[in-house]
Amino acid sequence: FGSSLPDLLAPRLPDRGKAAPIPAMALRLAALRRFCSKPMPLGVDKAGASVTASLRNASESIKSFNFSRYFEEKYFWEKANVGPFFLLLLFTPTIYRSLKDAYWTRQLRKMNTEEIISDRYEWLKVSMIQDEVEASLLSQVPAGGIQPLMLGPSSPH
Repeated sequence: FGSSLPDLLAPRLPDRGKAAPIPAMALRLAALRRFCSKPMPLGVDKAGASVTASLRNASESIKSFNFSRYFEEKYFWEKANVGPFFLLLLFTPTIYRSLKDAYWTRQLRKMNTEEIISDRYEWLKVSMIQDEVEASLLSQVPAGGIQPLMLGPSSPH
């Protein structure tokens, strides 16, 4: 092979003669530049500060929400953001149905497990009673065994 590792890792230009390898230092600088923050114009806050400011503004708007002012007729139809309210009205049946289905699925799954366990205990109880009855009947068998029951004489007259 004869090539060193930096020569193998260095990108080459398409076959236009002998391509010069990129020095390892340039590759390190390019990798380091990936982890640096993006350049921002002067006077613009950093991205993290704007996120915290927007979260602060959202929490302030939630705290200052007033139901009586929101549902006042003039404010509701002219200034209020009614989209979330109407979306809630539209999707309330679907949300209710899905929550109800999830509740009853959980309850029936729980009841099904309890019924399976109860059925197994009942089967075990019946099996134990059958075993006791068979054991008591086998202890009453005469020494010669049980003779077959004959209805009438064994030979005709």
